Order: sequence, then C-alpha cells, then structure tokens
Amino acid sequence: RSTARADWVRTMGCKTEAQGGYRMLKQDAATPLYEQLMNEVERKIREGYYKPGDKIATEAEMAKEFGVSLITVRKAVSLLMEKGLVIKKQGKGTFVTKPKYARNMRNLQSFSEMCEQMGVKPGGKMLENRLVPADGKIAASLGVEQGSRVVYIERLRYADQEPVVIEKNYFSLKYASLLEEVFDDTSLFRFLREKNGIRVSSSEKMIELCRATQEEAKLLGVKKGDYLLFVRSTAYDGQGEPLYAGVQIINGDRFSLYVYETNPE
Repeated sequence: RSTARADWVRTMGCKTEAQGGYRMLKQDAATPLYEQLMNEVERKIREGYYKPGDKIATEAEMAKEFGVSLITVRKAVSLLMEKGLVIKKQGKGTFVTKPKYARNMRNLQSFSEMCEQMGVKPGGKMLENRLVPADGKIAASLGVEQGSRVVYIERLRYADQEPVVIEKNYFSLKYASLLEEVFDDTSLFRFLREKNGIRVSSSEKMIELCRATQEEAKLLGVKKGDYLLFVRSTAYDGQGEPLYAGVQIINGDRFSLYVYETNPE
C-alpha cells in the first residue's frame, strides 16, 4: 500500500468491504457523489464503527481516497454536520458527535415508546409527586379553577442512562390515585392505559426556547444559562377531555424534534 493509503487506514480504520470498511462510490449512479459519500460516513457512524469523539479523515484525504473533488467532500461533510453527526473544530479537524435522539412530533407516543423505537433504553427518576395549587395556565388547560389543587409529577428522563428531559405533568384530582405510585422507570402513558384503562388520544404542543436554571443545569448536565427546548403540552383522552397538562425541558444538544407540515390547498 502507498503511504497515502496507509495514512488513510490509520486515520479512518478503513478495511475491505467484507471487513466492514467503506464501499466505493459509483460514478455512474443517479445518486450524487456527495450524497453517496455522506451515506457511507453516516453508515459507519450508525453502525458504531466510529464512536463519538473519533476524528475522521481530512477533506483532502477523503477526496483522494474516493477519487472525488474537494467540493464534493465539503458538501458531504456539510450535510453530516446538518444532521448533527459530526462537528468541525477549528485547527483540530472533524469529529464524530454523540448522536441526537430524534422525536417525531407527528406521532403521539410516550418518551419510553420513543426510546424503545430507537433501540435506546428508557429510564426515569421521580423527583416529586404531590398536590400543588394550579396556576392560571395549568388551570385553563385542565379546565379547573385557578388555585385549586392538582396532582404534580416531576421526573427526570434518561436515554441509555443519560439525562435528557425534565418532565413536569399536572393532573386534576380525578387522578389523585397517582399520588400513591412511584414513577421511576415507568411510562405514564402505559400506566394510565393498563391501570386506568385510559388512552392518550391527542395532544397539542407549543415549542419554545428557554435558558437553563441552576437546578435544571445540574439535572441535565449542562451549564446554567444554556439554551434548552421548552415544550408546553396538553393531552386529551378519547372523549376529548383534558388528561394532563405539563412541560418538557429538553437538552437540545442531545435531542431534536421532527415536525411534518403539509399545504392544505
């Protein structure tokens, strides 16, 4: 092997296709070369061949290895960055990032169901489960009087043992029996369905940005003042009655929300 080839092997851990290495690009394929290259690097990341923190080859090395232009490589790397799979560090190179957990907002599912769908182990730690007075927004969402007591459940949610979401949910006193339960590694959706025969049929959400308080930063492992995703929601049962209202405070560096839109015309 040439010196350049040996450098590539050391940098990228490149092997033959049979050994799990890169597949060569197809010059005559309908898929653009930059997209093929992006797909190859993404495949190696998704399969765990390259771990978070690994440095990938330089643009010049990839261009030489695959026989493509620097423009093609830069397009591929740019797309990988848009997907949150790699990050460029000035003067150091391009590195594999931790993969983001993606939640499809088009589908109504619990945090646990989302994790299971992605092959990630869900977890949780209940921080509070008590009665609190409802403020104006919560009262309006639940259809109760402001200041009346409601069930408050706060949990820290984990994905593969990593804290990613703080959940704060409010229920009317109709669900006072929830006060007797401990919701650590338990899905609220599943509990309501199996124990109460109630299914979450629909929900409405409002998504904003917020800055981490000192307590939120400590729970999520971020810095105070960092931007977080703030999702306010109200869930409804099959009869259209409010089931619970609450907020999710999400580490946006580890989580992305997918929203699908259509033109009604």
